[in-house]
Amino acid sequence: MTEAHPLALSLFDFVPNIAFLVGAYYLLLLALLVRGRSCALLLTGGALLVFLGGFLKALWKLLYTIGTADITLLSEAQFVLLAPGFVAMLAAMILIARRKPGPGSATTLMAMAPWKIPFLAVMTLCSLAAEGILAYVAFRQGARAAGVLFSVSMLALLGGVQ
Repeated sequence: MTEAHPLALSLFDFVPNIAFLVGAYYLLLLALLVRGRSCALLLTGGALLVFLGGFLKALWKLLYTIGTADITLLSEAQFVLLAPGFVAMLAAMILIARRKPGPGSATTLMAMAPWKIPFLAVMTLCSLAAEGILAYVAFRQGARAAGVLFSVSMLALLGGVQ
């Protein structure tokens, strides 16, 4: 066990991934309700990529912390998985937002919305924090283009919050 990565913190890194998966399940239900199976499949694929990226990072940290292995590929995989995952989720959200409401659909969506707001807030804050950290790390590592893109992603997310 390393002092830089305590075991409790390594285990706690799995919590946001599980919370994301729970939130993604409810987004999946929304996609099915509003846009049907194809949109739900797009959302599912994206969510699984995002989950897998975060899960593999947490797994790497746990394995490193307990001294089992330092498989850097598990840590680095998040960069490859998160980008297409969030793109697929964004595409699904655009499809959902572009749907013309039918009779009674607004009532159904409004009934679903209030309890989802805390999940949306946590997701937004965590996404901003993760992208901010990724931008910082990218700039620190000299990957200026990646840092700029992470910064633009953060601005895009903030621009979409109303």
